[in-house]
Amino acid sequence: MNTHGIKFTTAELARELGVSKRAIYDHFTSKQHLIDCVLDTIIADLRQQISGIVYDDSLDIFDRIKALMVLNPKGFGHVNTQVIEDVRRFMPQEWAKFEKFFMERWRMLEQIIEEGSNKGLVAKVDLVILNKVYMGAIDQLLDWQFLAQNNITFNNAMIKAAEILIGGLKAPGPRPDAAGQPRATACGTEQ
Repeated sequence: MNTHGIKFTTAELARELGVSKRAIYDHFTSKQHLIDCVLDTIIADLRQQISGIVYDDSLDIFDRIKALMVLNPKGFGHVNTQVIEDVRRFMPQEWAKFEKFFMERWRMLEQIIEEGSNKGLVAKVDLVILNKVYMGAIDQLLDWQFLAQNNITFNNAMIKAAEILIGGLKAPGPRPDAAGQPRATACGTEQ
């Protein structure tokens, strides 16, 4: 699927796997059934990863947020953005499963962000706006032409986007004034 998107033939797949078409049809009733099974397996893999991230006490709150934001299927390696676009355009029932998964992931992200906010670790933000920004970033970064022009994978682009969303644009340390000097405050210079 990564080579041809969902527009592969069963004969091509059999040839690439070094098996007969009959061997494929022994396991799957149709090409559609095979694609459905692959996509269902991807979603199951992602859900399992979410459980692992959410309950991993070795990760701090920001590591958990970032891990959830950049979640990628592990069992299948890199999933080509063309496959994702094909599913979105030509397989609305399957795409609905991914949208349901995206909402599940967002609910987990919301819980972790709210937990961090309640502990004073995460700024209180409008989660509805954050969701739109995050989902908009995913949508824009799925543009394979953008990825090719910038020689970056979707996963690496999502890592960079998550780092921006989590860390913002503020440089670490005290914020300098216009002249580059530490800002003066009522209690001295900003730390």
